[in-house]
Amino acid sequence: MGRLPAYDGPDRIPDIEVIMSVLPAWATDPEMLLITEEGYDALPEEVQKQIEVIDERVIFCRSGGVEHNIVARRLANGFDAARPAEPCTRVVTDFEMHYQRVRPRTRGFSFRRPDVVVHRCIPRGEKLHSDDVLLVVEVVSPGSEYIDTVDKHAEYATEGIPVYLVVHLDDELRVKIIQEYRLDWASGSYRRAEPHQEVLILNEPFPVRIPFTDLDS
Repeated sequence: MGRLPAYDGPDRIPDIEVIMSVLPAWATDPEMLLITEEGYDALPEEVQKQIEVIDERVIFCRSGGVEHNIVARRLANGFDAARPAEPCTRVVTDFEMHYQRVRPRTRGFSFRRPDVVVHRCIPRGEKLHSDDVLLVVEVVSPGSEYIDTVDKHAEYATEGIPVYLVVHLDDELRVKIIQEYRLDWASGSYRRAEPHQEVLILNEPFPVRIPFTDLDS
C-alpha cells in the first residue's frame, strides 16, 4: 500500500479523493473481502493457499517462521509414523479443513488451515471436512496466540473436533509446552488436560509418544 499524502499543517489538508486513491480497494469496499465457496473454488491454487475464510470473509494467512514450520512438520511425521493400519487415518499439514457445522446467524462457508490435522481417510479428490477430523495442532507464532487460544479454540470445539493441541515455543523458538484440550461432548466445549512437557504422550486418536527433542531444529 502506498503512503498517504503528507500533512504539513492546518493550511494543507490532504484531498479526500487523493487519500482514497492510495488505499487498497477493500478499505473502501469491505464487501470485496467476502467470498462464496464457488468463488473460492475458482481462485488459482497459489491464491487459495494464502487465505482462510470464516463466515465467507477472507482472512489472509501469515506464514510461520522456519522453526514454526519445522515443529509442525516433525509433529506430523511423528503422528504419521504412529498411526495404525486400521482404522484408516491420514496426516496432513497446512491443509484446508472445511467447517461442516453451520453456526447460528453465520453465512456458513468457513475453513481454516491448521498446522497439523489427523483425520479419517476420505475418498481421493474430496475436500477435508471437520466431521472427519480426529485431532488438530496449531503451533503458536508471534501474533497468533489470541487466534490459536481463543478464536480457533472456540471454532474447533463448535466443529466437534475431539482433540486440540496448542504448541507453545520459548524465547529460543524451541518447544516449551504442548497444551492438550479434549472435547466435552455434553457441553460442546473443550476441557484442558494436563500440559505436556518434554514429551507428547497421547492415547487418542491412537497411541503416540514424541519427545520434544525430536521436534526442535
